[in-house]
Amino acid sequence: MLAPHLHNRPHSHVAASLLVSLGREPIRVQLAGHWITAEAVWAAPDVDQALDSDGPVAVLHLDPDHRAWRALRLQGPGGEFPLAEHPRFRACLNELAASPSAAAALAARATLEAGEPRPLDPRVVLACRALRRGDDAAGLGGAALAEAVGLSESRFRHLFREELGVNLKRFQLHLKCQRALTLWRDGMSLTDLALAAGFYDQPHLNRTLRAMFDTLPSRYARAFPIQVEHLDEPRLHDQ
Repeated sequence: MLAPHLHNRPHSHVAASLLVSLGREPIRVQLAGHWITAEAVWAAPDVDQALDSDGPVAVLHLDPDHRAWRALRLQGPGGEFPLAEHPRFRACLNELAASPSAAAALAARATLEAGEPRPLDPRVVLACRALRRGDDAAGLGGAALAEAVGLSESRFRHLFREELGVNLKRFQLHLKCQRALTLWRDGMSLTDLALAAGFYDQPHLNRTLRAMFDTLPSRYARAFPIQVEHLDEPRLHDQ
């Protein structure tokens, strides 16, 4: 997402975050209760964060099973992101700010995938692929996933959290949020959107989006023009 300014309260994404100033002034980011002032800041999956930026900013979310995140091999809850070590990424962000498009966003993300990604346990890879195929919408839960990869449910849930930094339930809610953002169109009722994305009802969708993003899509739409682009390409999730 590109925004001319952005201020939000503490919340936690399942995806890792890259928050980058596109102006002359640095951004301020609260990570796990501590403030960081820098040109760019990263946050690991499921870490509380809040952004305070009066100027233009780019917000990139990288799923914890995605090659782009694993190739960065960052350790810890988050901190200043070394843009000087990623000159192509910086250049792509400048191009994206000048001419927003899905292709430009994909190009920026692709520059982060150059390194050798941290490997994921193949059983977690299989589970993530099953969930991304939409099996979760059909009711595929922890017990079924564990059986499919040959583990007890408790061991599978522990391994999933250990590998991705987020628990299975949160990851499943995250995928439903992705579906909602992909399906959302101007004029679409939130009730229809919630059911289409696999939520119980509209309040369930609202609670989840507020917890993970501190907002609803309609808030951004009222504040300034945005465009939601679905950037997922299945091959990018392969090891």
